[in-house]
Amino acid sequence: MFYESDDRELLTLRETVKSEPTFSIIIPAFNEECRIVKTLSEWKSFLDTHFPGDYEILVIMDGCTDRTPEIVLDFARDDNSVIPLIYPKRLGKGGALYEAFRKAGGHFIFFTDADNSLPVTEFLKFIKALKVSDLVIGCRYWRGAPFISSLPLQRLLLSRAFNALLHIFFKKMKGIYDTQCGAKALRKSVFLAIKDDLFIFDFAFDVNLIYSALQKGFTVKSVYVDWFHFEEDSKVSGLYWRISLKMFLSILKLRIYYSRLRKMLYSHRFKNLLRFLLRFLYEDSVVQP
Repeated sequence: MFYESDDRELLTLRETVKSEPTFSIIIPAFNEECRIVKTLSEWKSFLDTHFPGDYEILVIMDGCTDRTPEIVLDFARDDNSVIPLIYPKRLGKGGALYEAFRKAGGHFIFFTDADNSLPVTEFLKFIKALKVSDLVIGCRYWRGAPFISSLPLQRLLLSRAFNALLHIFFKKMKGIYDTQCGAKALRKSVFLAIKDDLFIFDFAFDVNLIYSALQKGFTVKSVYVDWFHFEEDSKVSGLYWRISLKMFLSILKLRIYYSRLRKMLYSHRFKNLLRFLLRFLYEDSVVQP
């Protein structure tokens, strides 16, 4: 079953759960039929132990071509704290997260990948950090981290080069060494304050989120986390250069957005150039310059 979620449907789904839970857990799931039940079961068990009745899990599925939506819908029938958000067309990583943020009912929002790269117990680190911060970022790069040793060298070098480039483009981001970790937590009030400044919906969405929060004066904190990389199941394996080039174009656009050249972004000529470059890099991606 494929359908596009709307606000009326979401309200109907929420009638049976707490109207304003403290925590909204968001799990993007693109073609995750083989592991989504395991992921949801682990999160349910953990949250029921530590935060019973005070959470919701939003599973955001966009453009799935496998049985993920059907499986999640079946899971949700037996557990009304799980809310499926299903979109027939690809929204992109950032687009999917933006929609889930918009529909989250919790005061605190946390998102993580569907592949269980982050042990569920690490969630407690984010909650503790949110007591004194507005946005909390998981950092996978620390001495002895298993994540580093499991990364292909090419991906590791591109990641570190991208981070160095961010420090050049955005001085306020110095001291942040892992913008792309798939686990982050923020107050819902932060999203509401910056939502109009979120316009990058590809893999560089995280940079847009972090920098826009910093620009608004919110406090951003990094926490070291255990993270397990599964290269054989990675959806970006073999696409590093294309994704890196696309992300470079996106952060260039973000840099222009927060500069005196902002009006350039609304130029038809500039928009057409970006569309051409993005389609060349990713013909099957969502293009939203």
